[in-house]
Amino acid sequence: MDNLRKYVNIKKVVLISILVSFSVILSIFDRYISQLAFPFIPTAKIGLANIIILVGVYNFNFKETLVMVILKSTLANLFYGGPISFIIGFTASLMSLLGMYLAWKVLRRVASSISVSVIGGFVHIVTQLLVVQVVYRVGEPLIYYGAILIFFSLVTSIIIGFIGIRINIFIRQIENS
Repeated sequence: MDNLRKYVNIKKVVLISILVSFSVILSIFDRYISQLAFPFIPTAKIGLANIIILVGVYNFNFKETLVMVILKSTLANLFYGGPISFIIGFTASLMSLLGMYLAWKVLRRVASSISVSVIGGFVHIVTQLLVVQVVYRVGEPLIYYGAILIFFSLVTSIIIGFIGIRINIFIRQIENS
């Protein structure tokens, strides 16, 4: 029984490590693809790494998913971020995780991965805007730009939710085989 428990823990650690690595790769790829696809919205990102965090919300407990978010934010910012972008992104990622996890827990019976993803995306953008407002002391123009980002986030969060559904099905098939 003890060996079985160790095997399950090792399997979970390996899966989380693979997912974190994949989320960092997606985050880096997302940064470049978003700049090419949306040059008119300079700070917008598709949020591809959020697919992995959404998968974490559905497949792991809160602490394990929190570790995923911390590692993803830290490692991705080592590649392309600075201290300010780390603070903005890290805070937004933590709040987004909290929003997604609470939505998943409270609305489990009525909310899909798409709903949870949209809530996470909305919380992420609003948190980023609040942190940017505090750090840079930006006023009214940020509200208008924020509206554009929220709309963009709604669209990308729906897509991320669909992809999250497919990945969760795939993970369950692997676990059952």
